[in-house]
Amino acid sequence: MVRSWGIRSWAGLLTAAVAVTTITACGGSGTLAPIAEPATTAPAAATTAAAPTTTAEPVVRCTASDLGLRLGDRGPDVNPGQKTVALVYTNISNRPCYVAGVPGVDLLGPKDPNGPTYSVPRPNADAAQTRSTLGPGRKATATLTYLSGGASWIPTQIITTPPGDTHQLVTPWTLGDTVLRQDSATRPGTFIGPLVAR
Repeated sequence: MVRSWGIRSWAGLLTAAVAVTTITACGGSGTLAPIAEPATTAPAAATTAAAPTTTAEPVVRCTASDLGLRLGDRGPDVNPGQKTVALVYTNISNRPCYVAGVPGVDLLGPKDPNGPTYSVPRPNADAAQTRSTLGPGRKATATLTYLSGGASWIPTQIITTPPGDTHQLVTPWTLGDTVLRQDSATRPGTFIGPLVAR
């Protein structure tokens, strides 16, 4: 009986040893392989579109197409028989423009030995002039000084050419005043002054 139990006990131990060996062989080494983490991708840097840049348009000189013309109120007399009136130029465009210089002015009227047109002298046309910018609806004036006493010639229209332009503006001579023509005078009492913003 003692030997029989011993044989069975050793057989059981041997079986257990074989089982342990089998488990170890199937599992390889006893150390577990590390678990691979999923690859991560850094987020792309956000890009912001640059705001478009705007360049202001340069202010150009006012031309006849930018301007409206009317005869203003009569101003104070310079001397007896020497009167003044303002020629009013209004920027009728939708953009600013500038005026600088002395406009050309012709008075158109009835027949005369020198012709129906009297070209008004521009004594300061070649002098440096102030540049004034006119926004839409803004005005500039040029003062017309004229001799009236002792004359019988009455203009009917004013024809004016803005400085730097070749096109003309026309407005009626509504004052009813006579103008003494001095077509050949070296120091005439009738002349036009420079444009000034108002």
